[in-house]
Amino acid sequence: MGLYPPEFISMLKARKIAWFATVSTVAEARAAEAAGADAVVAQGMEAGGHRGCFDAARAESDMVGLFALLPAVADAVHIPVIAAGGIADGRGVAAALLLGASAAQIGTGFLRCPEAKIHPAWADALTHTPPEGTVVSRVFSGRAGRSIATDFVRAATAPGAPPPAPYPVQRGLTSVLREYAGKIGDVQHMQAWAGQSAAMARAESAKDVVHRIWEEAKAFLA
Repeated sequence: MGLYPPEFISMLKARKIAWFATVSTVAEARAAEAAGADAVVAQGMEAGGHRGCFDAARAESDMVGLFALLPAVADAVHIPVIAAGGIADGRGVAAALLLGASAAQIGTGFLRCPEAKIHPAWADALTHTPPEGTVVSRVFSGRAGRSIATDFVRAATAPGAPPPAPYPVQRGLTSVLREYAGKIGDVQHMQAWAGQSAAMARAESAKDVVHRIWEEAKAFLA
């Protein structure tokens, strides 16, 4: 969520450690390249979980969809670009590569894999979550993140609801709620992160997901 200090970047370079900077705007991509990033992860607003914005205060206002962000970033920098946000099948991977990405990053598309080990109630809820069934809010941690629009999220973002506390105070305030919801299997009060392509996630092994999606992508690109 931002740039490393110059001295830390120098240590990374000295140890030949590659640095992939997550960016959500063209300006952030240019800044990351100038700072020495080896690649940028262009995170569209569709992505689940926390938004990787450099300025946390602008996380809700600087929301750019991946298909607009990706080609603009690819044109703006000279380092590899990795596409992220709303990609969960071969169509998305193929589209990302055609729009200038060197690779695609998938998050929510793996959540139903047994290796992810998320709560079954959360995994089941993903199958019934349309793109409009997710929302960006600060109600879990104090930082903007996309989750399923559960009862708790809707109540906490409703008109008249108290504003969330700053990060990480809000995370502490919701910790008991999140833990208890996990114990009783209540997805309506879990921290159920999800991108806008949540319903595309399948209950397959991670190996099978990777194989299927890449075979699909190659067929579209042939």
